[in-house]
Amino acid sequence: MLHAHHHTIPRLMTVPPAFFKKAVLDEIPYAVKGAYMQCTNPLLAYADSRQTYDALMKLDFFAVADIFMTPTAALADIVLPVATHFEFNDIGHYGLGHGHILARPKIVDPPAECRPDIRILNALGRAMTPKELWHDNWETFLEDLLEPAGLSYADFVKQGVLKGADRFKKYIKSGFKTPSGKVELLLGTAKKFNLPALPAFNGPPEPENTAYPLILTGAKDPHYMHSSYRWVDSLRRKSPVPLVSIHPETAALHNIQNNDEVVIETTSGAITQFARLTKSIKPEIVYAAYGWWFPEGKCELQYEWEKSNFNILTSTRILGKEFGTPNLKGLRCRIRRKAQ
Repeated sequence: MLHAHHHTIPRLMTVPPAFFKKAVLDEIPYAVKGAYMQCTNPLLAYADSRQTYDALMKLDFFAVADIFMTPTAALADIVLPVATHFEFNDIGHYGLGHGHILARPKIVDPPAECRPDIRILNALGRAMTPKELWHDNWETFLEDLLEPAGLSYADFVKQGVLKGADRFKKYIKSGFKTPSGKVELLLGTAKKFNLPALPAFNGPPEPENTAYPLILTGAKDPHYMHSSYRWVDSLRRKSPVPLVSIHPETAALHNIQNNDEVVIETTSGAITQFARLTKSIKPEIVYAAYGWWFPEGKCELQYEWEKSNFNILTSTRILGKEFGTPNLKGLRCRIRRKAQ
């Protein structure tokens, strides 16, 4: 329904976070009063983290299921401890188009208070919707997935992998998955979603601004997965602090040296990261780290989620018409050495 109200292309598994937050904060197109979240840390992962904080704080009820305490979980009314993927039977990875699935039987039992995500969802589904849509035992879903192959989960574990037959040039018989069945250089559903049939470059989302003369970009740290694993000592030794890459010429203009703490600022906010001088980027580019929080910090302060969080610098003011996505790169910014 949120997609329909905002006239974006619907996506099967996701709602644009900006639309969720608008429903909470502005009650458009309707009010969202409660949320249950799993496998996510939106306080770090969603664009405009302060807006995300405001939305989560406005909820009447907020529950999080996670293996570890995160900044998002620290805001929740209830945190449900979750079993790890070593602690329950599963199949990897159904729902993807790579043509095979793997058996993932549990190795050990979870602690008594920890449950798999799917077990929690099955219990919630049975409590909130018709019970016939769910199972008495959540593991029956695994049997459902394997039924077309004529396998039980126990048989699948012995087999280990299930791979579909390789098929090539399927389009010869069935055509392409477009309205015409042909290769479409023009978007065939453009009129339905009120979009141009061809992509067009309309310029950068932010105009040049002499007060913010540099261009900010960034990416995930290769030692971590999004905002996860900052609590793993072996990884933290390899990447102990958030680094912002700056060209030496630009650093010299701002009296910044290697390892200095640097303030990075956009029109949305400011954070600090530590300077890494490199000639591998252009002088006008600032390359900041994403996903940083500090598990060694205090839970009641949400682990210093604002200090170095890239999404403090992003905004949801301008969203893509196609999927409601915000701009996360090419932001206008400025930098300075943090005063000691």
